[in-house]
Amino acid sequence: MKNTKVLVITHGYFGDIAFASSLAEFLKKEYDVVDYLIGFPQMRKLINNNPFIDKVYVPPQPGPSPTTSITFQLTYSKVIQLSPLSFTIPPVVEMKKQAGINDSSAEYKLYTDPEFDLAVEGLFDSLPEDKKVIAIMNNWEEKTFLYTKDQYKAGIDVPNLGYGGSHRNTDKIIKELSDIFSILVVGVEGSNQHQTVNMDDNDSKSILFEASVMKYCNAFVGAEGGLCNIAAGVGTSTIITGDFVHQLYGWNGVIKKIDKPKLGPENYFKDNKHVTLDPYLTDEQVVEQIKLLV
Repeated sequence: MKNTKVLVITHGYFGDIAFASSLAEFLKKEYDVVDYLIGFPQMRKLINNNPFIDKVYVPPQPGPSPTTSITFQLTYSKVIQLSPLSFTIPPVVEMKKQAGINDSSAEYKLYTDPEFDLAVEGLFDSLPEDKKVIAIMNNWEEKTFLYTKDQYKAGIDVPNLGYGGSHRNTDKIIKELSDIFSILVVGVEGSNQHQTVNMDDNDSKSILFEASVMKYCNAFVGAEGGLCNIAAGVGTSTIITGDFVHQLYGWNGVIKKIDKPKLGPENYFKDNKHVTLDPYLTDEQVVEQIKLLV
């Protein structure tokens, strides 16, 4: 058929949009034009850098469930509407099933901006040569939970603080790591992805620019989420504290109870570059593990 077109409508936040971009390479084998409708403008340029994607649209009202008119959808040969994830299988695999793509790979790849890559190379030239560079997410502490095995089993949740009633002391962890590594903090304060919808792509805290920053780091450290999954998508090793996933989605989680939730880059990539730390580690043990891994 001549000029066949497919529109992929994503569902979810930054990480989900990154996962969904992996469908384009397979769809391009069947359709002449592969377009995307995503919910957040912060991800538009990063997704549009994908060589298999033609255009990326964002609705006037940003959000995790983007919509468009039926009239617009009728201009496409096919519309693929992605649905919420179950977390019981890797996201990319689940999205491929939703799209009718017969492929079992859980990996995905994000493409950075060459100009920003050059700018980041210059930044890294100014860092100490004898120190490896770690990217650490800005809101890491609020996405951590400190608890013992017994506290997790008891399941007495303290609102916003989890089963152990406290977050990790990430400031102390970062201070100890900074004696050995160069630390670059990525992401903005807070966890609401609506906060940066008007940020310019060339802002040093934009997703597009920080994708390049994370690409050149030796590792990303933080909790599971959009930044972690973007770091993995540009090829950077990730070390995530598994307490966040365990607290929310583990076998005794507060949001869902899943025996082995398939969240975190170690579930998506076949290499050994990605690690999810034991959720029951103390802060001191987390520091030692990061030192060993990096």
